[in-house]
Order: sequence, then C-alpha cells, then structure tokens
Amino acid sequence: MQAGRPTIILDVDGGELGCAEMLQGALLGSQANGSTGLDIVLATSEPQQAGELVAELFGNPQGSGQCRVSVAAARDRLPARIDSPVEAFRAFPGSSIRVAMDCARDTPHSVVISPGSTGLVMTTAMFTLGRVKGIDRVPIGTPMPSRGHELFFVDGGSNVDCKPAHLHQFALLAHLYMQIARGLPRPRVALLSNGSESYKGNALIREAYQLLEQDPDLNFVGYTEGHTMLSGEIDVMVCDGMIGNILLKGAEGIAEFMIESIKQEIKRDPLAALAAKLLMGRAFKRFARRLDYTQFGGAPLLGLKGNVVICHGRSPAVAIKNAITVGARLARSEMVQRVEEFVVARNLARPNGQ
Repeated sequence: MQAGRPTIILDVDGGELGCAEMLQGALLGSQANGSTGLDIVLATSEPQQAGELVAELFGNPQGSGQCRVSVAAARDRLPARIDSPVEAFRAFPGSSIRVAMDCARDTPHSVVISPGSTGLVMTTAMFTLGRVKGIDRVPIGTPMPSRGHELFFVDGGSNVDCKPAHLHQFALLAHLYMQIARGLPRPRVALLSNGSESYKGNALIREAYQLLEQDPDLNFVGYTEGHTMLSGEIDVMVCDGMIGNILLKGAEGIAEFMIESIKQEIKRDPLAALAAKLLMGRAFKRFARRLDYTQFGGAPLLGLKGNVVICHGRSPAVAIKNAITVGARLARSEMVQRVEEFVVARNLARPNGQ
C-alpha cells in the first residue's frame, strides 16, 4: 500500500554539526528519494540562515515538482544541555522539535526526523502525537549490521523497566515494521537471553518467551544470545530498553575499537601498511562501511500516532540523507494506519492497556 506525497519534517536545530550540514543532508535526501515527489519542511530557530541556504542549495524549491522545501520558524532555542526532557518540553514550547511535531500532527503522510536529544524527542512525540490506542510503551527500533543482512532490534533505549506484555508488544511492532516498511512477509523474531534453552533468562524473559511463543502472528524462533544475534539467522531481536541501550553503545564502542586497532597495527609496519593498501584496501573500506552508523540513517519510534525517526546527534549529511530514506519509506507505507488496524483486529485497544 502506497500513500501520497510524503512530507519530511527536519528538526534542523537538533543537529550538532550545524544548519549547513543538516541542509546538505536534506539536499542529498531529496535527490535520493524525490523521484515521485517529496516535500521538506525545515524547523529551525534560524529561518533566515536556513532560507539563504535553501536558495543556494535547492535553487527555486517552491517551483520544483520533485522537491518542495519550506521553512518553519521556531521562536525558542533549546539549551545545549537538557537535564529534564519534560521540563524542557514545557519551558520551550516554540522549540524546533515542538514545531516539527506540531507540523507532523497536522500533515498527512509526514515524518519527523530529528538528531536532537532522544529523551526530548520522545517526550515531545508522546505529548504531541500520542500513542496508538492499545500500545502501552513506545520502543526505539534500531538497525544493526549482521551476517548477510540487517538486524532490527527493539527496544534501543526508551523503556528501561518493562513487563512481559511490553516485550510482547515490542515484538509485534517490530514484526509489523519489517512487514510494512521493509517488505519482509514473515520476519524471524527472537528474544535476547543468556542462553538458548527455554528455561534460561530471568522471570521477565521467561514470561515474555511464553507470550511470544503462543502468538500465532509472530514467527518466533526462540532465544538468541550475545554471540549468535548477529549470525544472520534472525530478523528481529527483542529486549528491554536498558539492555538494548547498553548493547547499542557497546557495539558502537567495539566497532570503533576494532577499526582503530586495525589502523594502528598496520601503521606499526610500513611494509604491512603498503601490502594492506594494495591487497586489502577495498575490503577494509567495505568493513568500515558496514560498521558505520551513518549508513543506517536513524531509528524509528514505533507505536506512535505519527512517524518519527531519531538520528545520532552528530549525524553528518550522509546520515541525514539515509534517515530521510527511512522516513520517506515510513510515510509512504501508511505505517500508523496499518498498526492501528492491527491493534483493533487483535483487540489490544483495551482501557488502560488491561
């Protein structure tokens, strides 16, 4: 099912690399995804600078049928440090992320893309867009490289205290995302645990195992462990947000360590460096690219009554471009409507999530 012309709403102020880098990413994203038409809204507290950059990069965007670009002015500039997302949401009602979410709420087939504070993005999304009725928690769906293809895991860090029912819903949301947005008819779903046997795990994991195993809509394949999750044998991995965030940051740190260690060892021996450049240069580049977070673009928030993609705070232009690809796919697929239909069909929309 394909929706109409998508609107990409970019939280320009959220990026640490500045307005110019964000708009360069918007340009790359429009070139990569605008073949069927694309609208881009730039939410920023520096509308004049953004407007000048739009004119420089896009030429006459208002007159282009392939990509139309507009600027939404934000009257508040968020501080560099945010201690409380809820307090920041209330204290800065005119921030760029608030303007972006307001625009998404009122615009069909839209998606917000933000490299801002994860906590603030989630808080603003919850207060402005709200959850799909029947969904108790909103998880972050995070892509990771695995053997042969991409692994999608939930939760990447938004819910640190979970109940078995929450993990079950995370699995269903990720299952729907892989079906609807990624075109995978029967994604293989696994639960992260400390062993492959069904009796492993703590009480939370064991109870969640029973729920996932008994769900006829899920292609549940059982437990996966830390050393098997990247084997390429699963498509979706489920865990709570605390474990997921530790896993994500640990993986980023290990990837950086491996790449730097390889570079250091090569530099120790000039002959080895020359041989590596001649014989293994392309392989090393492909290896580094597979571990590069910018290639994944961003992580979608699942279960909202709107589309939101969270990016790394220091996302360069290429990461923003790839995030726009993720967002445009979501906007075109009518993900929210499909989730709502699924929740109604499953009778999940019960009062207070009971």
